Amino acid sequence: MKRSQRLDSVVQLAERRAQDAAQALAFVQQRLQDEQQKLEQLEQYLAEYRDTVAQEGRKGLSVAVFRRYNDFSDNVMKAIAAQTQQVNTVRRQVEQVRRHWQMLDARHKGILKMQDKVRQTESLEAQRQEQKELDDIAGRWRLRHPGL
Repeated sequence: MKRSQRLDSVVQLAERRAQDAAQALAFVQQRLQDEQQKLEQLEQYLAEYRDTVAQEGRKGLSVAVFRRYNDFSDNVMKAIAAQTQQVNTVRRQVEQVRRHWQMLDARHKGILKMQDKVRQTESLEAQRQEQKELDDIAGRWRLRHPGL
């Protein structure tokens, strides 16, 4: 079996690993989008809630009601801070997975390039061997037919 053929399984393994890493990247990117969407929803909810409180405040609020509104608003802001941290954590995961995929993809491409060079070398060697055989045949023919 030629060396280039033996490399087929190595190429397939590298390709499979790169594809798996690409799928992992797509998954974590989707997760980042989901987390960012949750953050945006929380921020939008807080803005709407504050608008509602402002409208109610114009009508007049008791101190107890105002405190409840304020406490709830603080809780939403805490949730926003926690979600912001979650988004940042997932963003770092995306970058880590992206670097891993890039490394595996580069390795796969490098193995393909090496296999290509091995095939070229094998082809050159086969051409040289064929030429040598043709030269031997021509030399033997000349020995058998010296006058031609």
